[in-house]
Amino acid sequence: MQRRKFIRNGVLSAVGVAIPLSFAPGAMRRSGRAQQALTSTSGWVKHPLTSTLGGAAEPPLPRGVELFTVDAPRNPNGPVVHLRDFGAVADGAEPPSSGPDRNLAALEAALRHCRDVGASKLVADKGVYRIASGKTIVFDSLTDFTFDGGGATFLFHLIQGGAGVSIKNCQRSVFSNFNLDWDCAIDPPAWVGRVTELAENRSNFVMRFETAAPLDPEAWVTMNPLDEDLRAPGAGTEFDGFAPTKIEKLDAHTVCVWPKNRINPIVGQLYLLRHYTYEKHAVVMGDNSHLSFRNVNIYTFPGEGFVTGGDQHHFELVNCRIAPPANERRPITTTADGFHVMQSQGFIRLEQCEFSFMGDDCVNIHDNIHMGFRRVDDYTLVATNYVDWRCPFSPGDPVEFRNADLSPTDFTAELKSVGPDSEKSEVTLVFSQKIPTHIADDAILFNRRYSSHNVIVRNCYFHENRARGILCNSADWLVEDNRFIHNQYAAMLLKPDVSPGLWAEGFGARNVIIRGNKFESSNSFGADNGPAIQLGATVREVNTAYPLLDGVLLEENEFTEMPGPAVDASSFKDLVIRKNRVTNLKEAPVAKEKRGSIRAELGTGLWVEGNVWTTQKDIEAPILYYNADTAHSIVCRDNELKS
Repeated sequence: MQRRKFIRNGVLSAVGVAIPLSFAPGAMRRSGRAQQALTSTSGWVKHPLTSTLGGAAEPPLPRGVELFTVDAPRNPNGPVVHLRDFGAVADGAEPPSSGPDRNLAALEAALRHCRDVGASKLVADKGVYRIASGKTIVFDSLTDFTFDGGGATFLFHLIQGGAGVSIKNCQRSVFSNFNLDWDCAIDPPAWVGRVTELAENRSNFVMRFETAAPLDPEAWVTMNPLDEDLRAPGAGTEFDGFAPTKIEKLDAHTVCVWPKNRINPIVGQLYLLRHYTYEKHAVVMGDNSHLSFRNVNIYTFPGEGFVTGGDQHHFELVNCRIAPPANERRPITTTADGFHVMQSQGFIRLEQCEFSFMGDDCVNIHDNIHMGFRRVDDYTLVATNYVDWRCPFSPGDPVEFRNADLSPTDFTAELKSVGPDSEKSEVTLVFSQKIPTHIADDAILFNRRYSSHNVIVRNCYFHENRARGILCNSADWLVEDNRFIHNQYAAMLLKPDVSPGLWAEGFGARNVIIRGNKFESSNSFGADNGPAIQLGATVREVNTAYPLLDGVLLEENEFTEMPGPAVDASSFKDLVIRKNRVTNLKEAPVAKEKRGSIRAELGTGLWVEGNVWTTQKDIEAPILYYNADTAHSIVCRDNELKS
């Protein structure tokens, strides 16, 4: 799966901050008769879920999030400004003009006036407004301010010019009642087509599209098989990097393609062909406080939806949607993540929102980290393979040094100076304290200036996207009463991941409550053996033994029709799985082992209690599957199996 490696340098500059075995059927084992646990020579134990294991100790429960509010504007009597008075014209039905960008000019003039007079509100009229230049709508340094879009749609069609909207240095501001969209008729971000022929030697294939066929080889970025009924990803192997060397037009809708790297598409299969990934984000935010989005829709955009970096804190999305317009079928919404926090100071709320049909993850909240450096002297090191927007450093930042397995070195020092060298992809970091000699050159740096903690995700709908529903990689979360349906990979991923040269994300999930959610047909592709929820910590694709994940509760959730385990956990401490319902009554979309089971390794303190599993007779009974050599202090009790 492609991830952050697609992000282009400089895409966040608009905010002025450094902001991708089958199992044999068996008879159902029922409660009422103790089952013998089976241990293999490798240390893995297959323990029946209805058989008691461990003592009577009560589980330690996470305390939950700190309640907070996003403050409203405090300027109720300020002037109200109307966008129409500055020359804005609802011209979306017309072809783009080659002249000056009158709607962007109107917005810029109106916002200057708002700052000059201390306006409480800028109001737009309903209509479709072209941003013909492709340049960014910038909201900068506004305090106690509301932008009411009045149902307006701002329509873009050019990649150059930066993000769609930039919001920076604003305090107590509300952005409401508007839509952001891309003119797909001018520049489609993706197409849907069916492979009709494949050469015997796989040197070329024929594809027929539902709209005009794309003829530019550079538009062929990824091909993802779609579920025929849902028209959503997750129906087979994705292809990328195949780089067509020749495309022959057979008719308006049909082409023959010669890829540089041969692929094996399925004849008859429907595919989503992506043109863009991370080229132009819809909304980029940085260094705001008490920022609220309400009733904001993103229909289609060639990048991420909402992106956050810098020291932003206390911000929320309420009743916002990343979804096609009502009653309109489109191949894709955002071509990358829906909501992506790369750094912040936390206090984040998502309520009653919808995220769907995206090219990557729905929600990804974390703080970036960095691995790899060389020493210069006792106080100085040079971080290598460095990208400044990915992991920014500034003088005064407290930097914690972690070992290569993410375990603590017990050393944190303040940065005295920072000297980036973009040509060499390096940055020189000078610290105020001596760096101990025992810290190795592959240590991992956590910039503790940032902390994207205290996150509430409630009553949201995550469905039919190319990747995961939620990536949770920070502390103090409540994920409650949400629906996750047919996401191609795991519905939730709590997994810091360090892959030097590509990405390094996450301080680790701690104090997390996941309660009352519905997980349906999660991980339809069966990635990583198909879990609906996956927990762990990975460095260079290897799970770490250090329990970076600490204090996670999964309670009163419903899991239905997953291809692999309900929960797969590693690198954890104190994981409680209780009072959940897990149901598998249909044939799995892909054949994976341990369907509906709990799998655990490299952890201490696991409670599996009071859960109910319901499974068809011809599906192997779920189990508690753990590695006795690396997973310790396990309690299993009061669970029930039904058929």
